[in-house]
Amino acid sequence: MTGTNRRISCGTAFILTAFVLLLISSNGFAVGGNCPTGANYVNPSNPTGSLVTLSTLGVTSCYFVSATGADTNNGISESTPWLHAPGMPACAGNCASTKPAPGTGFILRGGDTWHFGNSGLSPYSGGTWNWSSSGSSGSPIYVGVDPGWYNGGSWSRPVMNGDNPLSTTAVASCPYQTGSSNIFLSDVLTHYGIWDNFEWTGKCQNTYAYGINDYVFDSGTTYSTFMHMYFHGCTHIAFSCSGGSGVCYGAYAFLGSQGSGVQTGLQYYYDVFDGSDSDPASWGGFYDGMFTVAYSVFNNLSENIANYAHLIHDNVFSNWVPPGDGYSHGNVYEEVGEANPYNAMYNNVFYNLYTTSPGDGVCFWLGPINTATYAFNNVFYAASCGGNYINVGRNNTNQGTYYFFNNTMESPTNSSIITFSTASYSHPLYLTNNHYITDASSPYLAPSQTTYATELLMTHATATADGYTPSATYAYSPSTSGSTPTATAGTNETTNYCSALAAAASSDPTLSNAATACDSDTTYSCSYNSTNHTVTCPMRTVDARPSSTAWSIGAYQATSSVTEPPTNVTSAGH
Repeated sequence: MTGTNRRISCGTAFILTAFVLLLISSNGFAVGGNCPTGANYVNPSNPTGSLVTLSTLGVTSCYFVSATGADTNNGISESTPWLHAPGMPACAGNCASTKPAPGTGFILRGGDTWHFGNSGLSPYSGGTWNWSSSGSSGSPIYVGVDPGWYNGGSWSRPVMNGDNPLSTTAVASCPYQTGSSNIFLSDVLTHYGIWDNFEWTGKCQNTYAYGINDYVFDSGTTYSTFMHMYFHGCTHIAFSCSGGSGVCYGAYAFLGSQGSGVQTGLQYYYDVFDGSDSDPASWGGFYDGMFTVAYSVFNNLSENIANYAHLIHDNVFSNWVPPGDGYSHGNVYEEVGEANPYNAMYNNVFYNLYTTSPGDGVCFWLGPINTATYAFNNVFYAASCGGNYINVGRNNTNQGTYYFFNNTMESPTNSSIITFSTASYSHPLYLTNNHYITDASSPYLAPSQTTYATELLMTHATATADGYTPSATYAYSPSTSGSTPTATAGTNETTNYCSALAAAASSDPTLSNAATACDSDTTYSCSYNSTNHTVTCPMRTVDARPSSTAWSIGAYQATSSVTEPPTNVTSAGH
């Protein structure tokens, strides 16, 4: 061909381009349309930062799905959407022939409902939504929404509905089940995915065997994010079981894999788990997982079991209600295991918590395994917990070290607040700058290896007289006008705990926010809008802890002067 002048006409170029696209489509990796361009999306790498575009996240090709679509459409625009999303069993035609690729987005129209139980309603998912497609670190797969595209007068989340009627008590039967395991979304062995802004409701539990009856089953999934989810509306039939030997619940919002390491990098941000329209004894937030859970609300549930937990912060846990049948598990937060060498639990608010026997009545069952866990700036109040409030040493062997500091904890039952699940607990526990409000003679029953520093115990009468009340805007915060015994009465931990977290963050950047939070007082987590089921964070503007002078005791950094000496609790006699 040397010396030959060859040119390709515009028409020929168009044909070649179409042929290339056909080849791509025939291999399953079809090319989607333009993605929404608005800066409306949380960046999982900086969840409290400015909202960004999908293209900023690495999502550059999108498909669209709506209740008025058709799977024979090309799906590449909001005017030509599919009826189903890939992975839904009822997905057919062009929907079924499209294999999600890294950098692809799937946009479901806001306000539409997909039915997971009643096959007579449209659109019907066909059963469990099976997802097993992965993105990459720079090109995740996004499954979510465009806030500018919705059905109705204003935007709301797309709804994934199991179609069972809501009830706050046991029901006679479950009209509908979803697939063979009653699971809505099965997200198995996928990596670098973003799930955003869905409502999940209408599940009915008809058995309590492990591994079924879950809204989301995320087994083996890593480096993925679930955010702005709203879980509610879980019902159950009446079960027969015997006390603590049979647990009559079994449904969860998220069920993960058991075993260490299987859920590295999973993140849950701005999610709402609200059982106000359910029997709270019938379901829980998590079973396994909880690698990073932040800026979320857990309200009226039965339990959370964390395996491979790493960062639990800026969450609200509220209104754990007595189940009535006496057989719900009842643990607000139970650690089966933890993740990295350093982990943190901070800026959470726990209130109106009550567990009863029979059953496992432990509100907070903490179990570090060969790790160092830092728990600070948490506020606990109105937590009866059946007398088993904070129990350290969930696992009897290979226990790590717990640094429990600058927390505010109130017990209305006047029982000890910190106890131990086993007398053989043999690893160090450090209790520093904690503010306890209880009429018990001691706030804890601790073994000899516990180290105490500037702990403060108050009776309820003393706390009220000193201006620490549950009716304050931030519960049990120091009064700005009265005496403030917590102010500048604690040990400064800038160069100890905070420096340790900062040093750990140099090799594990996920700890950087915890290291920064250590230098301030509590955010008091987030506020919850129970009308649209969203959260706004932070609830409170933080005050910095001083870098070189004494810190205040408790979750709040009091700035007014001390008008009376604190009553320090020491290790003597405990």
